[in-house]
Amino acid sequence: MACDCDKHTSGQTSGRGSDSVEGTLSSRPFDRSGTAWLLGEAVRYLNTAGNEGEAGYARAVEVLRNCGEVLDTVRGIFKQVRSGDTTLRWNLLYVLGDAGDRNAADFFVSAALHKLPEAIEGEGCQNARDMEMLVSTMAVHAVQKLAVRHPETAEVLLYIISKRPEKAILVEAVKVASELGLRDRVKEILDEKDHWILDIRKARTEEVFAEPERQDGKERGFTPPKSGSLYTAPSMGCCCTRKEN
Repeated sequence: MACDCDKHTSGQTSGRGSDSVEGTLSSRPFDRSGTAWLLGEAVRYLNTAGNEGEAGYARAVEVLRNCGEVLDTVRGIFKQVRSGDTTLRWNLLYVLGDAGDRNAADFFVSAALHKLPEAIEGEGCQNARDMEMLVSTMAVHAVQKLAVRHPETAEVLLYIISKRPEKAILVEAVKVASELGLRDRVKEILDEKDHWILDIRKARTEEVFAEPERQDGKERGFTPPKSGSLYTAPSMGCCCTRKEN
């Protein structure tokens, strides 16, 4: 089926050179074709707050679902962008989860099982390994989005689990597979030492609020002490002296 977005020329852009996602691109891969341009629009609307973002994203996804080349376009952009551009790849996986057909399942498996960089001591948070792990876990959740439209693709989660990926990725794969009705089959292939993952569940909002212990009707909440020995935090006086004029 021909894609409606092919009416856009390869030179068209959205005029948002400063966009936080698009600004990370080194060679503007969203300008390569009509499908690529529409993917760029979907990414932009995905990162736009409010009703405008939701409506624009829904429209872009609807058109992309009629684009038979959307998977190939995403695959091409993945090859084109530098490996460190995790934000862009995360966004593309999210969009492909909503817009792709059943053929996208194998691509998600590859992204989920992509070899992670070695951990480097002292890098702190948001290091290369952690950022790549976010891309891998997004690939797992993209399978869940895809399985809503193509239930047979949920099976690939069992393959991901069987490959024993990093714990964070494994946890997400088990959770998603269980939510899609594959809990019993997951239990069969999951190492016994990892069965605790099956007990993870989503809690309702009201379950995470603690009931107040005070029953005397007095003020609830935290009131900081005002003076005296009630202070428990260390204090430090000023070490400087005022200069005489």
